[in-house]
Amino acid sequence: MSRNRLSFKKLMQRSLTILLLAPIVVGVILFDMQPYGALPFLVFIISLTVMCLNEYFHMSHTDNEPYFLTGHIMSICFVLLAFFVEAAPFWNSIFIKMMTGAVLVFFLVELTAKKIFKSANKLFVSIKGGLYIGWFFAYFILIRNLTYGKELVFYVIFTIWSLDIMAYLVGMTFGKHRLSPDISPKKSIEGAVGGFLAAIIMSFLLISGYVHQFLPSKIGYYFAAHVGIWHSIILGAIIGILGQAGDLYESLVKRTYKVKDSSNILPGHGGILDRADSFILLAPVVYYYLASIIV
Repeated sequence: MSRNRLSFKKLMQRSLTILLLAPIVVGVILFDMQPYGALPFLVFIISLTVMCLNEYFHMSHTDNEPYFLTGHIMSICFVLLAFFVEAAPFWNSIFIKMMTGAVLVFFLVELTAKKIFKSANKLFVSIKGGLYIGWFFAYFILIRNLTYGKELVFYVIFTIWSLDIMAYLVGMTFGKHRLSPDISPKKSIEGAVGGFLAAIIMSFLLISGYVHQFLPSKIGYYFAAHVGIWHSIILGAIIGILGQAGDLYESLVKRTYKVKDSSNILPGHGGILDRADSFILLAPVVYYYLASIIV
C-alpha cells in the first residue's frame, strides 16, 4: 500500500490556522462575565453550532429548504437548555441518558455499516442534523458547568488536538495500511494508533495524579486527591476512540453527499465541521463519565 506524503505547505497552513484560532478559544473558555458566568462560552458554542449546521445542511442540500431554520432553532434551544444549571436534572435523567445513548449508537451503526441513512424527507434530515450537532454540542456546555469546568474543557480540547496532530503526522509519515478506504482513503491504521496513544498520554499528563505536581492545575490536584490514574487513562481511551470515530463519521457524511470538505473557510483544514467533527460523538460520553467521578 502506498504511503501518504507529508506536505510541508499544508502542515504550515494547518499550524497557522490553529495558532490564530487558539487564543480565541482560550479566551472564551477563561472569560467569565458576571453575573452570567460562562456566557462568552455559551455564545461561542452557539456560534459553532450554527456554523457547523450551515455546513451540514449545505452538504445535505437542505440549506434552501423550509426546515433549514427548524434545525437551527432546535439546536440553539438544546444548547440554551444546557446552559441553565436548573436543567441539570433533565440532562442527568435516565430517559435522556438512554435517548442520547440510542442516538450515539445510531450514528455508530451508520459508521460501522459505512452507510448514511438518507431520506427524501428534509424534516428528517433537519432533525438528524440538530441531534448530531446541536444536541451533542450542548454537552460541552454541561462539561463547562461541572466543578473545574474550565479546566475540563481545556483538557478535552488539548487531548483532541494532540490526537488529531499525532494521527496526521504519524499517518502522513509512516502510514501504509488504509484504515477505511471506502470512507476516508487518506486515513491509515498507523495514524489511528498514533492518535489513540497520543490521546491517552495527553490525558494522563493533564489530569493524572502522578504528574499534577509538574503540571499544576485544579483538576490535576482533584484527580490526585480523589480520582486517580486509571480514570485519566480510561478517559484518554474514550477520547482516542470516539474522537476518531467522529472524524470518520463526518468523512462518511461527505462521501455520501459527494463533497471533499464541509467548506473552505479554514486554510489547510477545510470547514468548521471538518475541525469540530472529532469533538461531537465523544461529548456526551465524556460528560457522563466526568459527572460520575467529580463531586
